[in-house]
Amino acid sequence: MKRSCPTIQELMAFDAVASFESLTRAAGALCVSVGAISKQLASLETFVGKPLFEKQGRGVRLTAIGREYWNKISPSLRAIESATFEVRAAGLSSGVLTLASVPTFLTKWLIPRLGEFRRHYPGVTFSFRRHLDRGETQPHDIDASIRYGSGDWPNVVADYIAGREFVCVIAPGGHDRTSPTDPQTMLMDATLLHHVEAPTVWRKWASHHDLDALQTLSGPRFAQYAAIIQAALSGLGAALVPKILVEDELQDGRLVAIGNPVDGDQGHYLCFASEKGERSVFAAFREWILTEGHIGERAAIRRLGRG
Repeated sequence: MKRSCPTIQELMAFDAVASFESLTRAAGALCVSVGAISKQLASLETFVGKPLFEKQGRGVRLTAIGREYWNKISPSLRAIESATFEVRAAGLSSGVLTLASVPTFLTKWLIPRLGEFRRHYPGVTFSFRRHLDRGETQPHDIDASIRYGSGDWPNVVADYIAGREFVCVIAPGGHDRTSPTDPQTMLMDATLLHHVEAPTVWRKWASHHDLDALQTLSGPRFAQYAAIIQAALSGLGAALVPKILVEDELQDGRLVAIGNPVDGDQGHYLCFASEKGERSVFAAFREWILTEGHIGERAAIRRLGRG
């Protein structure tokens, strides 16, 4: 029967050369000869009927058609690798978890805690993908995404992790007339820093502190909380951000809190297709991350109670 798909050897050679832009390095990675790599590439180009590479100096680079083809097949090759790894290391404490996460939550909250998870599940390997844009559909080749919003994304289970508690922060000395207990003075002439996906939280914070909400409409907008936090640290203004993202800065005094925290009605959610929840390794991760989020929020509530 005439085949309608390239061989796995051809695709692996193509993927390796596309990654390294070098036949020699690709051959070393696959533990084969350069001649074998050349033969597989020639066979693949003959099969698809298009040139996939062109020479560039002493190496090669993808043609436009080659890059388009690689972008389409690469996720499938990664999925085959992950599935094979899981079969070979079958068991609750082993496997690959592929996640997409909003970047600030990933770097400020999740990664510092992953050591504890891996202490219990040392065989789990994490693969992190580009975070999903607002309104983007959940891809089929990931286990879960961590998204920021109100939890109403279609066709996924959305478990709340943490992050609804918003705190107003400013750098010490970043405003001559500000004290941590005087929100009115702070709002008088401070620059307010806004997140584009939390357009109402400043108004809610102002209402909570009996301030004029109109004063909170102006100020620069940012697409990521990492940029807002850095702007506050640099003395560029006051930021209203999820408290879980500035715990270290508040602890070491690089930022100080203004007024009282408020519930922002948005937070960070673990989103996944229902069938993904059946994987034992994902079930373990889901239970762990939700527990971590709830423990952190209960601790914050107790600290506020003592205050």
